[in-house]
Amino acid sequence: MSSSLNQQVQRLASRLKELSRDHPENNTLADAVSLLSRVETADSSARLTAWQAIEADIGTLQRRGVWMPSPEDEELLEHLKTGLHGTSEYVAGSHTSLSSVDAQQPTSRYSVVTPPPLSAPLFPPIEGVTTILPAGLIEVLNYSYFLHLLVTDPDRVLPLGKSLLSVMAKPHTMRREEGELPKLKDRVHDVVHKAFWDEAIETLSNPSAAAQLPRIKRLYEDLYEVVTPLVPANHPIVPVLTCPLSPTSHPLRSAVTHLRELLVCLRSRCAPIHDAQIDTLIKNLDDLSPLASMSDVAKLVVDTVRSILELSELMKEDLSQFVIGSMSEKQLRAVLMAQAATQEREVVFSLWRPDRVRELWTSWLGSQPHTSSAPDGERERPWAHRLLQALGLAIPVSCPLPTKPMPGSDNPLEDGETGPPPPPANVLPPPLFFVCPTLLYMQNYLQALVIAATLRSLVRLPTHQHHQPPASEEPDQQNFMSRIWTLLRAEVDGQPGSGDTKLVNLADEVIRVRRRFSPSGEALDPEEEAKLRAAVDRTLQPNDPVFALLQKRLINAVAERLAHPASVSSPRSSTVQLPERLQTGRAGPPKRPRLGLVLEHDLADEAAFPSESYREEPPAVKGFEDSALVEALGEGLRKLRTCVEWTERVWPDLTHAISDAPSSSS
Repeated sequence: MSSSLNQQVQRLASRLKELSRDHPENNTLADAVSLLSRVETADSSARLTAWQAIEADIGTLQRRGVWMPSPEDEELLEHLKTGLHGTSEYVAGSHTSLSSVDAQQPTSRYSVVTPPPLSAPLFPPIEGVTTILPAGLIEVLNYSYFLHLLVTDPDRVLPLGKSLLSVMAKPHTMRREEGELPKLKDRVHDVVHKAFWDEAIETLSNPSAAAQLPRIKRLYEDLYEVVTPLVPANHPIVPVLTCPLSPTSHPLRSAVTHLRELLVCLRSRCAPIHDAQIDTLIKNLDDLSPLASMSDVAKLVVDTVRSILELSELMKEDLSQFVIGSMSEKQLRAVLMAQAATQEREVVFSLWRPDRVRELWTSWLGSQPHTSSAPDGERERPWAHRLLQALGLAIPVSCPLPTKPMPGSDNPLEDGETGPPPPPANVLPPPLFFVCPTLLYMQNYLQALVIAATLRSLVRLPTHQHHQPPASEEPDQQNFMSRIWTLLRAEVDGQPGSGDTKLVNLADEVIRVRRRFSPSGEALDPEEEAKLRAAVDRTLQPNDPVFALLQKRLINAVAERLAHPASVSSPRSSTVQLPERLQTGRAGPPKRPRLGLVLEHDLADEAAFPSESYREEPPAVKGFEDSALVEALGEGLRKLRTCVEWTERVWPDLTHAISDAPSSSS
């Protein structure tokens, strides 16, 4: 790392240490200072990873009013962002515009998270795809969705009791296991490298110094490129590897001396686990006989260079893991969020052209009818209203992959352009590709809530159930909606045994409770029971008037809530969460752009997530006042808000641009 960049890191660390003295109990400050102290020792990849976490910490400090950066602070942060992260890389809170992005293949280099095996796919079957997808595409989708779940629904992929660090990539995780057959790519790699090293030995075995010097220089260039992140810039070995070699009658003997000096330097900086390997390499150089043949010296030099190259890669992995291992869970989440967002954009742009992504998004948003009473210019998040409209339809939401016509198709498209899926369809635009499985689940979840509320209207329970706590209710009253919701939730979750049998049980529950609260308390006559079963059957149909009314209420209430930022309360204080220090905003510096996403598990200070300490209060919806439905609605609202907040983080150029437009339908 350059001296100027190191000075900037030290300035930021000093600034945060000053804040720590004013806020000694603030864990975010302590984590940021600790991580900054490790940036200097990390390689470039680890520095980028560290900056993602540090930038998220700074955003948290700003949101809570702990630090409002001055203009000088803003300039320092901007220089650090450019120097540590690079302007061409993804930075949390900033995105390249769609017009400047070329469709590209998703990255094949897994930087932080160990990818899941293909034998345990995560990404659900894609609507409309009946053919077998290429293994490479399945691998990319699987890995990208794995990252997505780690950020948005970690309980689905993290083993019980495990932290995020347990899924972070460890050194050598991508290497072959002992006894595993090498893949074709590995075999080609080994053959090519063997030929390279054999040629180097042959050239250096030439007794002519004029033939040896150019080849040694090329080996030094390879060494310099690999060890640059590992050795100090002012170390004496650096000019040896970069400057022209001095004329000598024995260049190989000089190379042995240089390699030994480099190994001593690496030993002082490597993890203890590598000491024995370096000691062996140094001993081999020291034991070289003065009478050794030219070919033996050449082989020793080439083998040592090869070992140093391999060792350097291991050391860089160790340094990266050192930085990752020193992060808190909150910092790890910030890194995952940045990388998951980048990965999702790359995958979408590799499947759809950037201009096509914008076109499909705008077309989807413009198809929303004007159902809100607020004027277009005053509506927040119009796309959230459009999303809830899609979730309120009886047609399942989907986001099918783009397809090209097969040769000989009856209706070929011009220029091989992708075509839309056949109607009828409830197709979501590409930016919702990775949240589509969750949205499909939530579509069924909301429908189950409406069914439960409709069944509640059939049993004619006393009205006091809506106003008294569960402890004061009759057991049948208290448990009826809980049992109904359990049956419906099993249907939504696809648990074994759900289906028609469970739906029959719904009618049995309604009849039992109706009998319990009938004036006579006796069994219903067959005719009334048949009518009640028929009413239950109608309830399951979206065209039922009661179902439609309750669904409209629910969809509108959830859409209106999601159209605004979350107002989160703490059960410990029963008050809205406030900054640690009030800011008027008049005398302070201009606001720095926020990171833009506060997922549920980022709202608490605890390292574990998702947070169980903070919950958004669900909206009050007429017909859904039962305690079981209120609790279920709150859970569903949190899942939907996570989808909305995540989409806005990954696609701010679409969601914010549309939201800020004068007209929501433009």
